[in-house]
Amino acid sequence: MSYGSISLATNTVATIVTANAQRYSIVFTNIGAGKAYIGEDASISSANGILLVANGGSLTEDSGGQKVYMGEYYGIAGSASTTLTYWQRTRGSG
Repeated sequence: MSYGSISLATNTVATIVTANAQRYSIVFTNIGAGKAYIGEDASISSANGILLVANGGSLTEDSGGQKVYMGEYYGIAGSASTTLTYWQRTRGSG
């Protein structure tokens, strides 16, 4: 299991989490005041990413015990900087 947070800026794509071959679920929550966009490659933008609205927007990927997407996740802020938190469950972490 791992968890953490990352600040996202409007003009820089950031790696939220690195690839993990043992990932079974992951949760992202936007705890900041700006919009966040996430995706699975560094070409992420407000035009092609998954929107997490400000102050609580979230995304959960859980496959009920099967592995989920194991690659990197990237993010960028919309019109104002924001902060994302994440939690991922890996093999043996419960």
